[in-house]
Amino acid sequence: MTIELWALLGAAAILWIAIFAQQIALDKAVGAKYALSNREQDHSFEGATRLHGRLTRTVRNHVEGLSLFAPLILTASVAGVSNVWTQYAAIAFFITRLLHFVFYAAGITPFRSFAWGLGFFFALGSFVFGLVTG
Repeated sequence: MTIELWALLGAAAILWIAIFAQQIALDKAVGAKYALSNREQDHSFEGATRLHGRLTRTVRNHVEGLSLFAPLILTASVAGVSNVWTQYAAIAFFITRLLHFVFYAAGITPFRSFAWGLGFFFALGSFVFGLVTG
């Protein structure tokens, strides 16, 4: 398996962890009865914690990031393209997504935005460059 596919798998693992953490925060905020229900009844999340809100936004942001990154990785894999640009970009994307998750969950805003920017502009840009030139 290529480094790029490992990075994609790692990014997916971050999403799984984020969803699990979000669910635990929801259980603590509104109770397990609602969290385990079919959720047909609207629920006011006034009692939800700031952590739950941050984790919800983290999950949404991570899904958006993966929706940009996964097609690039899969295209490179199908096309048989793996070079120094795609490998470093994939590693950078994984690391910045991990940092983004940690910083977002902890509420560390300046570093969260910095990690997002690096992952979005540098990693994705470098990957596209490596894919096109590879």
